[in-house]
Amino acid sequence: MYKLYWSPGSAAMAPHAMLEDIGVPLELIKVDTSKGEQRSPAYLKVNPHARVPTLVYDGDKVIYESTAICLFLAERHPEFGFTPKIGSADRGPFLQWMAYLTNTVQEACMHWWHPENFIDGADRQADLKRKAEQNLVSMFRFLDEHLAQSGPYLCGGNFYACDYYAVMLARWTRATPKPAHTNAHVNKLIRAIVERPGYARMLKAEGIEQPV
Repeated sequence: MYKLYWSPGSAAMAPHAMLEDIGVPLELIKVDTSKGEQRSPAYLKVNPHARVPTLVYDGDKVIYESTAICLFLAERHPEFGFTPKIGSADRGPFLQWMAYLTNTVQEACMHWWHPENFIDGADRQADLKRKAEQNLVSMFRFLDEHLAQSGPYLCGGNFYACDYYAVMLARWTRATPKPAHTNAHVNKLIRAIVERPGYARMLKAEGIEQPV
């Protein structure tokens, strides 16, 4: 049994999709971030950083941070091929993409959605948001060019958890002036991912749509 604390369209999307693929008993516990439930005393006991997702496993063990949960699930359920085996040609690129998506693309997304968390003052926040828009356009153009040359997935011909992560972040750009799905090869990746049963079940369970 796993318990996943989540909110719709959050960084819980990728691990949620993986859990749907795995198909083990899963309890979904919704955290209404619009009401500030992530800062409730009860939730802070589970995740002191007041973020989603959080995964509870083996009764009382806890892990948070979306990338960490994805890597943990991939290692715990190797039969699903979410991560390339150690020593395989895809291993290095996989780790590279997971790090890049988390540390660079996700950060830019957070700058756009929540500039107030990074800098004070309305004018400075507006400047940060504009810069984030520029950065996201550049980042997804870079990913699009990579997919054009080496796709259809980020590591070439094989799907891995990094592809779930990339498509999750692509959805986060949906309200920007140039959303990620307007890039042809990123769009092709998105279309491939939304057809995967686990990702499709995740979208349905969270009550959200993936722009394509």
